[in-house]
Amino acid sequence: MSSSEPHRPLYQTIARTIARRIATGQYQPGGRIPAIRRLAAEFGCNKLTVHKAFELLKQEGLIENRVGSGSFVRYPQQIHEPAGIFDFRTDYIADALFPFDAAQAIFTGLFNTHKAQSLAPAPAQGDPELIQTVSRHFQLPAQRLMMISGAQQGLDLVSKVFCTNVSESMLFEDPTYPGAISLFRARHFVPMQDDGPDMEYFDRALAGPVRLFYAMPAVHNPTGIGYSRTKKEGLARRARKHPFYIIEDDYLGEFTSRPLPRMVDLCPERTIYIQSLSQTTVAGIRLGFMVVPGDLYDKFVYAKFTSDIASFGLLQKFVNVFIREGHYQRFIETNRQRCRRRRRQLQALLSNFDLTCLPAHQIGFSLWVRSQRPMDISPPPWAKGEEFSFSPRYRSHFKIAFMNMDDETFPRGLGYLKTLLEPFQQDLP
Repeated sequence: MSSSEPHRPLYQTIARTIARRIATGQYQPGGRIPAIRRLAAEFGCNKLTVHKAFELLKQEGLIENRVGSGSFVRYPQQIHEPAGIFDFRTDYIADALFPFDAAQAIFTGLFNTHKAQSLAPAPAQGDPELIQTVSRHFQLPAQRLMMISGAQQGLDLVSKVFCTNVSESMLFEDPTYPGAISLFRARHFVPMQDDGPDMEYFDRALAGPVRLFYAMPAVHNPTGIGYSRTKKEGLARRARKHPFYIIEDDYLGEFTSRPLPRMVDLCPERTIYIQSLSQTTVAGIRLGFMVVPGDLYDKFVYAKFTSDIASFGLLQKFVNVFIREGHYQRFIETNRQRCRRRRRQLQALLSNFDLTCLPAHQIGFSLWVRSQRPMDISPPPWAKGEEFSFSPRYRSHFKIAFMNMDDETFPRGLGYLKTLLEPFQQDLP
């Protein structure tokens, strides 16, 4: 410190030290900050000074008090502004790519046929005809299937059914979906490898009271990997033996070229299966479904009933016809080709810069990228790695999504990315 720099009060120094420990992962979200007495001894000050540091950290939104328990690192609460015309954050399919002519004809037919009944609410479990259609199309048991408003509602229902200390008895992939981290206040993580979770680490974690494991085996978010069959079968064996439930979030499973058996196929009695049609169609179709083990079905139906009593019937009638008449499958096949083409174009662009796609073979609507140098772009047009993990190792990573633009906008979006990345290009010898 230079002699001209004003001396910082000790409580501010303590606050900045704790903030650095939070930033580096020494104190993780949801974790307890050491007691005031212990920190006072560490910094050689009185407890009032540490208390002032805690008050400053609370004002900055870094920590929170829990009555009778102490101070804890707050979970990140990120609200992102709309990304603009070139959206590389959002991994939904662009609205403009949806077959609106077919959708218009279906809605017109529903109103002509059902009149005012088109707007009638569906039962808590979902429209009975849609349940049968989904059961046949996705090869799932109709008697344990229920409609939900999307994957996030499915996770919310899990939190209601397994409400007691769920964060202390739940495992997560690392990295993983930010919505699950925030909802469940995730504490316990299993590192990911190129074919699924690290099973040696998983087995060590099972020494604790594990009730749930949240997984995205088909297309993992954000890394874009798919679990190997060996990893899936290993998970099924462990779920039966210990036992625990697997929450299988089937994120973009229909966009894999050679889909493996799902966890719900390998271990139906221990799997809570969730799929969001918002991900595979467009964001505005707030609909999905879940299949739960028979011994939990009534609990989930009750939890859903107490959440929204009845679901929007018109949208369920629409999706029933949309799937039954083959529009859904044609939409999937068209976008599989578009997805492959855009991924190749984005990979070709990134290969010109000091960036690495990890792993090399990814699937889904995005690329998981590591930068060899700091990428100070504010605001970034992509999702930063720290949104998916508390581990400092992922702060050099980011996820670039590529399906939320129409076919005319996407090439211009690539040009926009190129202009952003050029200042960081590695000088060639």
